[in-house]
Amino acid sequence: MKTEKKRLFYLDVIRAVSAILIVTYHFSFSLFLAGPYREVDILHGTANGSWGMTPVYCFFMVSGAALMSRYGREEKLDLREFYRKRFLGIYPLFWIAYAIGFFAVYWQLGHFYDIPSWSFVWSVLGIDGWIVNWIPTFYMVGEWFLGSIIMLYLAFPAVRHCWAKNRRLTMAASALAAGVLFWYHPFPMDIKQNPVVDLFYFLLGAWIEEGRHRLSGAAGGCSEWAAEGRHDLFGEGSEAGGRRAKRGGQKKGFLLWWASLLFLGVVFLVPVTGKLPTMELTVSAGAYGLGMFLRQVFILLTACAFYLFLMGLSGRLERSVHGKKIIMEISGKSYGIFLTHHMVSQLICRHFDGANLSRREVLAVLALIFLATWVVTLIIYRIESYIKEKF
Repeated sequence: MKTEKKRLFYLDVIRAVSAILIVTYHFSFSLFLAGPYREVDILHGTANGSWGMTPVYCFFMVSGAALMSRYGREEKLDLREFYRKRFLGIYPLFWIAYAIGFFAVYWQLGHFYDIPSWSFVWSVLGIDGWIVNWIPTFYMVGEWFLGSIIMLYLAFPAVRHCWAKNRRLTMAASALAAGVLFWYHPFPMDIKQNPVVDLFYFLLGAWIEEGRHRLSGAAGGCSEWAAEGRHDLFGEGSEAGGRRAKRGGQKKGFLLWWASLLFLGVVFLVPVTGKLPTMELTVSAGAYGLGMFLRQVFILLTACAFYLFLMGLSGRLERSVHGKKIIMEISGKSYGIFLTHHMVSQLICRHFDGANLSRREVLAVLALIFLATWVVTLIIYRIESYIKEKF
């Protein structure tokens, strides 16, 4: 039986903020390769790691929360309709962005990659970035994340079945499998690309969404000083349990939100993981041992704290008409931003190779990256809309 699902605004907040952070991270990385510039350090990372991993894992969590919220309680999943929506949501925009990227790379390099032409099939399938460490590919747009999310979509019917049968057992098995890989990861792809690890974050998002219904108020406004009548972060049905249950849920939410804020303050400002392997090592292939495990747990806690913190802000942001409109617009175009931003960053930053930019000039280039990414994103959506109208 199908049920109508209310749009979860907090997921839009997380998508929008995560998209902005990923653009910032890849810009700083591209500019650092062209420099290097000390001025981009604060844009590239925090005291205990980079800006890149946290929003990427949050995207997996958002996907899990959204899909399980939409399909997790239906008696039967219409596979044909499910995959039709996933196909139309992924491939048309990807192929349009890839076509633009194809000509942009050729214009930039003056030639194309020296790779066997048959390998182009991986680009057509959208998994070229996901398998690039295994097989040479014509990888240009979409990042590895696209291939990972395609794998999760393919596995979703089986995952959904296990989730419906026993949520706790499914979550525990996924956490155990990810924990093993946190300790030892022998595969040539980065650990962040491993579908087992990505599935864990996917289910973690679904688990948090389930918990949202068991708490009241929580991070959405922290406590009673949140706006009356706003969307509660962890529980819409808290009033059914009475005022005492509602106050108890708000207190738990209050503590949870401040705990996440405190943890993020430590992550961003206080270098506490200097003795652990670096972020770059622990997302790479072949890392293993206790240091690897502890660093991955630290990344996990950071992603969860960031996720809960943004959930907390969502209640207050939802009250702002203009703010809500902007967030919804960015969230709705986040996939297009994801497809185009790295290509835009590389094309623009290459023009500053060897230049000595001040901090103000670096920020000006970042603003240009955001503007250009948004324009290209709007273009690919407009092309997609035109194709749909004609065909």
